[in-house]
Amino acid sequence: MYFHAITLFSLAALSVALPASLERAIEARQAGALKATTFNDITISGGQTGNAEEEAAAAFSALNLNDLKSVSKADQDFLNTVNQVANDAEKEAFNPAVEAATGDAAAQLQVSWPNRMA
Repeated sequence: MYFHAITLFSLAALSVALPASLERAIEARQAGALKATTFNDITISGGQTGNAEEEAAAAFSALNLNDLKSVSKADQDFLNTVNQVANDAEKEAFNPAVEAATGDAAAQLQVSWPNRMA
């Protein structure tokens, strides 16, 4: 139940904060290992708990994670853009939604969020 509330808040935050500029940036980038990858392909926020590491490894399997110097500038730019959108979504949508939650939703977030950080 706690995970469900966090997932809903996360998905709502991302859907609100994903600007059209991200789509243009993705379309305009140069070819790289992630050239056919979209934001939806690499997001793992809606998955099952406990397997984030495996989901992330699969999402970025096109990159040589043992030699990060080999990651192309285009891929770095793409990942930076996605990172900025995710950070903005957290600050501008997710965090305010958590702060505005009341009643059962607030209680669930107060119990579940610190436990996830431990």
